[in-house]
Amino acid sequence: METSEPSKKNYSFFTSNKEIKQYEIWKVEWRNNPNNIQLVVIVQTNYLNNIKHFSYIVCPLVVKDLHRFWILRLWLHVKGFGSYEILIDQITSVSGEALLERIDELNNDQRIQLRRNLGIVLGFTL
Repeated sequence: METSEPSKKNYSFFTSNKEIKQYEIWKVEWRNNPNNIQLVVIVQTNYLNNIKHFSYIVCPLVVKDLHRFWILRLWLHVKGFGSYEILIDQITSVSGEALLERIDELNNDQRIQLRRNLGIVLGFTL
């Protein structure tokens, strides 16, 4: 029985036909740990999302913890996944190829709170 090698993904200059929008929650396959599929929220503006930029600015989500850092964490329930926290202080970027599947999106109140907390953490005024 022949086993095939998993295909290597090229994360450098990937363009996608995926419709990716700000405030959506996506499953992501991290480059440095391809078996560790997690969730992220897209924080990049739709200006770049609409031109299919090859990378996306995101905040990772982790299973809800008991720590209370109201500026650095935003709690939410993700449909079909449970309670999570958005790690506002862990802003990063991922390739469009690493975004596997759209899961959910933030509601209006969560969007406002995320923008406010990002503004505070980054020192921007809204």
